[in-house]
Amino acid sequence: MNDTAPTAVAPALAPSTDQAPPVLYPLSDGIGSVALIQHSGDDKMIVNAARVSFGGDNAAPLTGRDEKLISYLLKHKHGSPFEHNLITFKVICPIFVDRQLVRHRVGVSKNEISGRYVELQERDYTPTQFRRQAPSNRQASVEDDGTLDQAAAHEAWATASQTAFKAYHQLLELGVTREQARGVLPLSLYTESYYTFNVRSLLHFLELRDHEGAQSETRLFARAIGQLAEPLFPVTFRAWRALHHEQ
Repeated sequence: MNDTAPTAVAPALAPSTDQAPPVLYPLSDGIGSVALIQHSGDDKMIVNAARVSFGGDNAAPLTGRDEKLISYLLKHKHGSPFEHNLITFKVICPIFVDRQLVRHRVGVSKNEISGRYVELQERDYTPTQFRRQAPSNRQASVEDDGTLDQAAAHEAWATASQTAFKAYHQLLELGVTREQARGVLPLSLYTESYYTFNVRSLLHFLELRDHEGAQSETRLFARAIGQLAEPLFPVTFRAWRALHHEQ
């Protein structure tokens, strides 16, 4: 008799022509990206996790009654049945975006490239259009009304970035350790991470980060994550969006 417990492996997403693309580029610069790595479970898993309380879980196809149950669970904030599905993304984004993503740690796992282990690539994000500070909100921005000197802003950004990368490489050439040299790099530097969400944590994340109050760049990444996840749990997302439309 073999007493060794089997290792549970989340199945990788199978290629399909009717699903969203496996990789999206939120900033349209060919660098910043969200890739769907793998997922486990589906809408039926959510239903079974809820029905097991009454011994009613089953392997039958999803029914209209099941869809109503998912809507009920979301409406009445019964969250635990949504925690049995996992979705893993690889996210390449500017550090200032990643800092806003990483704030969501309940039900979320994260591993990031380390500037202690590797020499970081000279990849940084430059806005195509700079925004102005919102006059009535300390953490918000508004579109440029034509009074912002866009050319001067781009020049200042480029100069700061070039200076930072030059200093980084000089420090490395001098023999300074990578863990210290990275300290001069800008927040616009691209970093890359694996993020794993359960569906409950993902919906909470989307409520906050794909919201009109979120920073524009962060919202684009959140929206890409949602677009890749929605085809995997279509009933759940449809019910979730309907609920928010009602509210």
